[in-house]
Amino acid sequence: MTRFLKKNGIRTIIQMALLAVVLYWWVRAIINPRLFVDFEAYCPMGGIQSMFTFLDNGALACSMSGMQLVLGVTLLIAVLLFSKLFCAYICPLGTISEWFGKLGRKMKIQATIPPTADKLLRVLKYVLLGITFYFTLASNELFCKEYDPFYAAASRFGEDVVPWMAISAMLVLAIGSTVIPMFWCRYVCPLGAFSNLFKHIYIVLTLVIGYAIIYSLKIEVSWIYLLISLFIAGYFFEVLLPEKTKSMQVMKITRNSHSCIDCGLCSKKCPQGIDVASLEVVNHADCNLCGDCLGACPVSDTLQVNQKNNFRWMPVAALFVLVLGGIYLGNKLEVPTVNMKWADDEVVANAALFEYSGLKNIKCYGSSMSFIGQIKTVPGVVGAATYVNSKSVKVWYDSTKVSSDGIKKSLFTPTKVHVKDPADSIKVAIVEAKVYNLFDQMDVFYMDQLLRKRKDIYAFESSFGEPVTLRMYCDYDIDLESLKESIETESIPLISGGKEFTQELEFEVSSIDRLKEFAYGINVRQYMFMPFKRAFNDRSKYKNNELASFEMVFDEYPRNKQMMDFMINHVGKAQPYVVGMVTYFKTEPTLRVFFVRGKAEPQEIVDRITEEKFKITYDNGVVEEFDNPYTFK
Repeated sequence: MTRFLKKNGIRTIIQMALLAVVLYWWVRAIINPRLFVDFEAYCPMGGIQSMFTFLDNGALACSMSGMQLVLGVTLLIAVLLFSKLFCAYICPLGTISEWFGKLGRKMKIQATIPPTADKLLRVLKYVLLGITFYFTLASNELFCKEYDPFYAAASRFGEDVVPWMAISAMLVLAIGSTVIPMFWCRYVCPLGAFSNLFKHIYIVLTLVIGYAIIYSLKIEVSWIYLLISLFIAGYFFEVLLPEKTKSMQVMKITRNSHSCIDCGLCSKKCPQGIDVASLEVVNHADCNLCGDCLGACPVSDTLQVNQKNNFRWMPVAALFVLVLGGIYLGNKLEVPTVNMKWADDEVVANAALFEYSGLKNIKCYGSSMSFIGQIKTVPGVVGAATYVNSKSVKVWYDSTKVSSDGIKKSLFTPTKVHVKDPADSIKVAIVEAKVYNLFDQMDVFYMDQLLRKRKDIYAFESSFGEPVTLRMYCDYDIDLESLKESIETESIPLISGGKEFTQELEFEVSSIDRLKEFAYGINVRQYMFMPFKRAFNDRSKYKNNELASFEMVFDEYPRNKQMMDFMINHVGKAQPYVVGMVTYFKTEPTLRVFFVRGKAEPQEIVDRITEEKFKITYDNGVVEEFDNPYTFK
């Protein structure tokens, strides 16, 4: 065992242990999707990108949080002080690259890259790094998730993965690393490029200080230009001075030239292909302090860390301290996903603060921006921040213009949900319940899924209150106790992205009563119908007398009124003289279509509306087909 550890078996143990944990989490999630572990939560690359999106627009990328930021900073600290320890010991792609390299050596198919080709190939990872940061800053979504081989495998090609990009990256990783040692790490990995950049810390500081001076002079320069400058500098210093990095690194591999027997085993053992035997101090940009060369050296006290034998295990110790410290601090740090103010600093400084937690629809950057758009319309609100991890928000407001109760009410969206159609002539009971923890749109969705499992619920609606008022339209002989038990169900199975999972619920009924009033089925259908109205294809160019219209009665009208946008796209793109659609309830759900008189034939429009497939054309030119959700009488 001692001999095994001496040959740096500790790194192999760490690598295999981490992969075993990942594999365990992955298999466990397949068996029980409820136990899925979000690997993204521990992604330092995501944290690094999020730092720049936060500096750029005050918002973290995607669903990033304080954990990812801290781990990203931890990685950079490790690079500055101890080299690329993450790459050497933790990165699963680095481990897999090494294994493919060993396979290539056994198969005797590995090639040696000439120095000129090596320098040219190194530009690839900086180009990919630049592309990744550009699209991340532009969209506030982690672009690396679209192609990252590890994320694709761990998430089983989740919804953020672009299959062709991820599969291409997997092939590059597998084939490239088999034929050329550490191909992915040396030539493709964007995190490797960023890490190598920070090995030239004085260059980084010079560019950052230069940017800060320009910014202080009130010259508006985008962060993207600083990033481009950093990436270009990183590449040129990596290829021009690969063995003279200007880092603050406190630990380095050293070689005692007096006791060295020039066997070359250290160079042969190095996974990165560094000629360790020709160096007295290994300053090479690719060195990650993996220590493989130390275990290969047959002469005692010749290869060491900082010329000291007892420093041999210091990189591993530093790794554990940094990782555990990063995870601890990450759990403690709460960083807003979005933090925006739209009033003067003085107004914000004097504003009152409203805080609210438990908003399940605060899930990512997109939902956070949707919340900002909603709260910004409230008079007196001067700023807001969202926190994805805790599902909470903070709102700054002028207490002379709006109260905290007014803000809470503005966060609530009254909702009508159609569950199924009752027969027109049957009597329908109206039941009213006061329900806690039924507040945002995700809560309404979960309630919909609960009540949909029953056969005696036709529709429901929610209205603001503390607790929220839930009015349900039910069979006339509904059992209230049974209904209460259904609402207070502790969990419900759901499917998202083709994957099953269990959603925990916290609904609590404080009271439930059957109202004296009742309705007939036709009244419920009419009341719960969600009308739709949209003008398109330059409707404003035409006068009313230039238009004609016709009606079609729905046989099946889906609950989700957003499907009408698909119909408009399908019909409007093919027939530019169709300029409007409206749905309403007369005695049945009805569609009225408006078109330019003499420019389009009604039957052609009807044929288009009733096709089996809707062809949707997006702004970027991508075309998709969907089953037509509507049928007509």
